[in-house]
Amino acid sequence: MLRASLFFCLAAAVVTGRPQDGHGHSMNDASDQDTAQDNSVSLVKTANKEFSFRLFSALASQPDNQDKNIFLSPASVSVALGALSVGARGDTHKQLFTELGFNSSLLNQDQVNQAFGQILGKNGSEDLTQGTAVFVDNKFKPTPEFLDTLKQSYFTDGFTVDFTKTTDSADTINKYVSDKTSGKIDKMVEDLDEGTVMYLLSYIYFKGKWKKPFDPQSTQEDSFQVDENTKVPVQMMNKEDGFEVYYDQAINTSVLHLPFNSSCSMLLMLPAKMETLEKNISPSHVTKWLKWMTKRHTMFFFQNFPSRHHIL
Repeated sequence: MLRASLFFCLAAAVVTGRPQDGHGHSMNDASDQDTAQDNSVSLVKTANKEFSFRLFSALASQPDNQDKNIFLSPASVSVALGALSVGARGDTHKQLFTELGFNSSLLNQDQVNQAFGQILGKNGSEDLTQGTAVFVDNKFKPTPEFLDTLKQSYFTDGFTVDFTKTTDSADTINKYVSDKTSGKIDKMVEDLDEGTVMYLLSYIYFKGKWKKPFDPQSTQEDSFQVDENTKVPVQMMNKEDGFEVYYDQAINTSVLHLPFNSSCSMLLMLPAKMETLEKNISPSHVTKWLKWMTKRHTMFFFQNFPSRHHIL
C-alpha cells in the first residue's frame, strides 16, 4: 500500500545545566546535581523518541488502519501519559513507565517530572500552541501536590467540573480548548459519560508558514496514488528550489527536508515500498537523515490537503 505518511519533527530543545552556588553546597555538589538532571533529561528525551516510533508502528500495523492516513502527535501522547503517571501507583504506574520506555532502575517519578519540566519549558514556538489539561469531577478530590506537579512539570491546567451535567462539562472543555487555540479547535469533545471521574486531554495547534512558500498559481489538479490499484484526483502543489535531501539505501526511501519559517520543519518520505518504511523506521534513521542530508536543486510535488485534526 502507498499510504502517505507525514512526520512533523519539532526541533529538540537544547537543555543546559543551570549554575548554582551557595546555600550550603559546594561547587562540586552543584555540578553533580546539574549532571544528574541533564542525564535524566537525556534519558527521557531518548525514551520519548523511541516511544514515538513504537506508537506509529503499532498504529500502522492495525488492520483497520491499512487504508487510512495516520496523523498523530506522539509528543502530546508522551506528555499526557507522563502527567498521568504522576498520580498512578502500583501496577498501573509500572505499566505506564514500561510503555513510555522509562527504565525504573535509572529514572524515578521525580526525575521524570523534572525532565519534562525542562523539556517543555524550552520548546516554545510562536507558530505552535500545545498543552495538556485535566478536568476532575467535583466529587473527586485530588491532592494539591498532584495538581501542583502537573502544573509545574507538565504545564497542565487543572479544573473541577460536574460530570453528571454532561452537556455543561463538554461545553466547559470545548471552550477551554477553543480559547487556547484561537477558536480553531472548537469541538474537542461531544459525548461524555456522566460517570466520568477524570478527563485528561492534550491539544496541539500549529499554523506555520513555509520558509520557501509555494506559489498558489502553480497548484493544479493531478493524480494521487492511494494504493497499488487506486488513483484519485487532488490539488497538487509543486516547488522547484534548493532543498536538503537524502536517499536511504537501507530502506529504499527518499527523504526531503521542508522547513517552516520557525523552529519546526517537516520531513517528507517517499519509499519504494511503504510497508518496508513502516516496519523499519526508527529514531536512528531520522538522526542519520538529518546528519547526512545535502542541499540539491529539486523539484517535487506535494498534495495540498487540509490538516486540521483534533486528538484526544
